Amino acid sequence: MAEFNSRDKSRTSSGKTRALVRRHTAPPSASDDGSLRWQWLTIQLLESAAFTTLSANACRAFFRIVIEHVSHAGLQNGRLVVTHPQFVSYGVTGEYVADALDELEYKGLVKVRRGRAGSGVAHPNLFTLTFVGDHEGAPPTDEWKRCTAERGRKWSETDLKIAAERRGRLGRKKKTSLRDPEIRPLRDSEIRRAS
Repeated sequence: MAEFNSRDKSRTSSGKTRALVRRHTAPPSASDDGSLRWQWLTIQLLESAAFTTLSANACRAFFRIVIEHVSHAGLQNGRLVVTHPQFVSYGVTGEYVADALDELEYKGLVKVRRGRAGSGVAHPNLFTLTFVGDHEGAPPTDEWKRCTAERGRKWSETDLKIAAERRGRLGRKKKTSLRDPEIRPLRDSEIRRAS
């Protein structure tokens, strides 16, 4: 192993030049053909209370939205469409997609403009990542900076239940416990008709 010389600015501790290290650790350059898409995530964001308190499903949903943002070259933030099957195929548990999106919105990492379905035309949810500017050229809102560790804990303890109840009032399907049988036993009159 090469000896590290603090005065020699052209070499790293392992003897490789800084230019070589930079070339293999830097983001894709202008010579890239577009196949290497990437997105900056700052240390401040990754160490924030909003990000570190995310559940596993919310973390997967967040990165699926980031993938959608990057796939549009970063120009469609605010008009990002990610469908339920896309979240599920990326690893978000199907019955907890709504909880994951509510958590991301609660912690300020994502804004969701809710869509609606009806009369044969679906209007999907539109997502906005708050740590980057939107499609109209507005700067990032950085709403995730307002989330504290206490607020992150509060989500998992109480606010998750409140959000689920609010969704239930909107006519959405309520979750049933896995312990509750979904098939009710037959009543006496139904047994007599079947026999």
